Amino acid sequence: MVRVKKFQIESESLIAQLEKVDDKVEIARSYMERISPRYLVELWNQLDISAIYHGCALEGEVISPDELHAALDPKTTADAANMAFFSSIRSHKKAFEISRQIARQNELVYNFDFFNRLNTIFSPFDSDSRGFRKDLPLHRTYFHEISKADLIPEKMNELVETLGDKTEQKTVHPIIWAAKFHHSFMRIFPYTDTSGKVGRMAMNIYLLKNGFLPAVIHSTERQRYYEAIKGSYYELTQLIIDSEIAALDSAIRFLRRAVVR
Repeated sequence: MVRVKKFQIESESLIAQLEKVDDKVEIARSYMERISPRYLVELWNQLDISAIYHGCALEGEVISPDELHAALDPKTTADAANMAFFSSIRSHKKAFEISRQIARQNELVYNFDFFNRLNTIFSPFDSDSRGFRKDLPLHRTYFHEISKADLIPEKMNELVETLGDKTEQKTVHPIIWAAKFHHSFMRIFPYTDTSGKVGRMAMNIYLLKNGFLPAVIHSTERQRYYEAIKGSYYELTQLIIDSEIAALDSAIRFLRRAVVR
């Protein structure tokens, strides 16, 4: 597990927060090594459901827990009225499963294909949403400044080059790196409807790759999330730290009960 002292961090307060996260990660990992595979499957399923529920809420999509569980239940048959909804939720679940497969790969490569693949997973039946957006959305959930459509390829190319900097990955703590990435990505806002979902997924793949749990930003933090994107990546870092700690605390409670069983 990575430790904070490996990285160049100036703020003592931030160092203390990241050390707290790292300590909780080690506790969670020690429990994971002691439980049966079926409990690990259950843990990831719970994390996926939480990420779907809160991720949709961040995008202004109100979904009840009953609706969510019905959509993910393979025994539930979708009728014409809820076909699109069920497909969307099941695509979300597939995206989180794929994210873990990607994180397990020997090398994580951020490029146009990587981002477009995630976008397609979140909108598999919407051919109009393929590729980068072509205009400035008139109606959208996020209200920070975003790139003009004709500048997206250039901005994304710059971002991809930055993400490929191995030196920065070795000198920047994964949570800070994830926050900087997500902040930059959301300022570009390459996709009309899925930028938030793709950005959080790509961020969490990096965290998974580095031994962390996905940082699920809760729906109650929606306004704080919007303000952090509008503000600085430091504000987003604080939110991601809080989200990671919440995810770890929840996982540790589950894992402790699983060990007892």
